[in-house]
Amino acid sequence: MKKVFVLIMALAQINCLGQGRYKSPWERFNKTLSVDLGAGTAHYFGDIHPTNNLYSFSSTVRWNVSSNLTWQFSPFFSLRTGFAWVRIAGDDFVFAKNNMNARPTADAFDLQFLRNLHFRNDIKEFSLVGIINLSNGFSNRTSNRPNQTPYLFSGINLFINQPMAREKYNVSTSSKGDWTNINISPSNSKLNFSIPIGLGFRRKLNSKLDLVAEISYRVTFIDNLDDIIKGPYSNANTALENRSTERVAAQTGQDRTLTFNEISNRLGFPSSSGTGPNLPPTIGFPNPFPERGNDKNDSYWTTSLRVRYYFEKKIKCK
Repeated sequence: MKKVFVLIMALAQINCLGQGRYKSPWERFNKTLSVDLGAGTAHYFGDIHPTNNLYSFSSTVRWNVSSNLTWQFSPFFSLRTGFAWVRIAGDDFVFAKNNMNARPTADAFDLQFLRNLHFRNDIKEFSLVGIINLSNGFSNRTSNRPNQTPYLFSGINLFINQPMAREKYNVSTSSKGDWTNINISPSNSKLNFSIPIGLGFRRKLNSKLDLVAEISYRVTFIDNLDDIIKGPYSNANTALENRSTERVAAQTGQDRTLTFNEISNRLGFPSSSGTGPNLPPTIGFPNPFPERGNDKNDSYWTTSLRVRYYFEKKIKCK
């Protein structure tokens, strides 16, 4: 009886070792759970930053912070959920002025300079994303994962947002105005969704840590991240709707008079003497054109550098 028991135990051990040795790569894969934390840059496309201008990629760069939980459930596929806080911004004065300096003979940015709108928007995202590894992810232990892995990802983001702008610059005290919520271009809901599309690269640092770099573009379905949509200026005298007469740029505190007079002379508007808080009226009600914005949806993209930690799952042969 004792010999039979020893034989059974020996066969069980051989069977256990055999299973570990002859399992397919898919069966040997060890599912992992990881968490990451990081930060990066945020860039906006919209009525202030058109997509067909290279300066839009580097103008008014802001930031993002994010944290994610990722479940690697197969060698090539994983699922990620996370939260990100993304701040985007744009400024007609900064964008138009710098483009004019780069192209002194161009007048394509005259009307944008006169419009003189700006905004910032803190976007809070909740995401569910699928990830496809582009290199061999087979591994029977977390610590044996590949040293480097490029990947693609896409999914859905639910986000809330509220555009803001600075109140008028106080010339008498030489101080910037406070940030205030703006809703000149109302949306049906502050809760919206977007589709993130991106690529990333993971670099193994040690058995439990990766360094992750990503770039992600958000496809949105709204046109008011910047609070600027297609349509004429109203006659309601809504605060911060038409800022073309402000002599000092609210964001930078720079005097607009010199460039304003150059544009006014070119377009036939009255010029300014450079005194007082206001410039002569140019665009806006009752003129139906130019309209306040265009009818294209706004979008944004982010870069991110994050550190990922893997929760080790031990392999035991029962």
